[in-house]
Amino acid sequence: MTTDGDTASKRQADERVRPRTPGQPSALPDWMRDPPPPGRTLGVRLADAVAALPGAGRIRRRWWIWQQRERLAERYPNAVKIMAVVLSFVVILLLVLSAHALYGLA
Repeated sequence: MTTDGDTASKRQADERVRPRTPGQPSALPDWMRDPPPPGRTLGVRLADAVAALPGAGRIRRRWWIWQQRERLAERYPNAVKIMAVVLSFVVILLLVLSAHALYGLA
């Protein structure tokens, strides 16, 4: 590891980190330096109301389990690819046969 050789500029363990201009007042207005606490928005109130319903915690945990499941395409990727090709062939064949049945008789 290379350094520029300036060991004097490194902070010691007992030094506190201070703002760059400790003596100057801030140019920001009071409401920006010390903002009021955020109000409860409609979305927060609705989320709290839904979470307070009976059984909401159980449904939420089941949803998390469902999202973390291992999907079939992840478990058997090659088999799913082969089945997708077969299914695509069948769908295309049905579309061609139905188009021939509808417009081939005219």
